[in-house]
Amino acid sequence: MNRFVMALSVVFILSFMSLVMPSKSYACSCALQTDPIKALEQSKVVFSGKVLAIEPQVLDINGILDHKIAVHFDVEKSWKGMNQTQAIVLTNLGEPSCGYTFGLGEPYLVFAYDYDFKENMLETSSCSLTKKLTNATLELSKIGQGVSPIEDVSLKGKMDTMSYTNKWTLLKAIYHRLVRYHLLEFVQVGVILTIGAGLLLIRARRQS
Repeated sequence: MNRFVMALSVVFILSFMSLVMPSKSYACSCALQTDPIKALEQSKVVFSGKVLAIEPQVLDINGILDHKIAVHFDVEKSWKGMNQTQAIVLTNLGEPSCGYTFGLGEPYLVFAYDYDFKENMLETSSCSLTKKLTNATLELSKIGQGVSPIEDVSLKGKMDTMSYTNKWTLLKAIYHRLVRYHLLEFVQVGVILTIGAGLLLIRARRQS
């Protein structure tokens, strides 16, 4: 009986965790675009800038937890799609998931594209031509001179808001997974637990 109870407990814990705390996973597989002109055409935003802050973030995508690194830039020059003096760009965690490793205070040439799951957010990866500005001589010679951004903004508040939101990620995930989108799955787990408890009760009565 003890083994049965333990097995039932394991099933419950795994089922609950799969419902409440699902997360996106990535494996790096990409074809690196080596032509700066084509990379410029295919990117939504291309700019150069210095890294002001690097923060791990957990984004709630309808109950799916997407772990990212948010990088805050002071924009110096723009070649495409960037008119503001600051930008926030997401990247995956680590090189195995195609994440790009940025250094605080370092200047970069950034090729960014739309983040798939939230509007008005940018993302880059090691599959892009994003690199340290000091190593981007070839790219700069191909794409020409950038222009200075004209809209003076501060995105520090947005970075702070993202960090604050992370404190509520688990509660938001519970809401999305158990109430908004996957109530049926939660009911199914409840039915399994009810059946298991019934079987335990029947077995206990027979043994007595």
